[in-house]
Amino acid sequence: MSERVNRRQFLSINWEATVGFLGNFIVPQLEQDRDFFRPPGAHDELEFLTSCTRCGKCKESCPEEIISLFTMADGAKLLNTPYINPNVKPCTICEICADVCPTDALSITSFLEERSIGKAVVHEQSCIAFQEVMCDYCVRSCPEQGAIQLIKGKPVINEESCTGCGLCVASCISGNNAILIYPKES
Repeated sequence: MSERVNRRQFLSINWEATVGFLGNFIVPQLEQDRDFFRPPGAHDELEFLTSCTRCGKCKESCPEEIISLFTMADGAKLLNTPYINPNVKPCTICEICADVCPTDALSITSFLEERSIGKAVVHEQSCIAFQEVMCDYCVRSCPEQGAIQLIKGKPVINEESCTGCGLCVASCISGNNAILIYPKES
């Protein structure tokens, strides 16, 4: 005996299948196109965009004043959503932005799972340690034990430990972008 599906059920099943099918294409594209940083605890981009109410509480509460909001010039999809730039000013990962977020678009639980805003990369051609000058400013400024280590006098990033906070960038004395934070790859 076969079950009959009414029109509403048929449309519902097909709608869910279509959304799931398109989601498999849209979600990776959103992450791939993202060349900016969300504050600590942001979920994947699609989940973040659908849960962020664009209230600005994260920006208002940031003691470091590093959170900015996208403007209309950045596009309607991003309008009034928060971003940071750890290459300009570091994030101390104080967790206040996640605490004040009313929707869990920023969730400290999510940050604790990911443990990363981005990843630090040392540019050997700009780093003075690679030019045989003794320097360990990035190592000493890093709050994560073992995220940056000196190996034979040269800084090496441990991607497992690096949070992408940007403190190493801010402390670098090279002046030539010897170390930069890049968005994490999904």
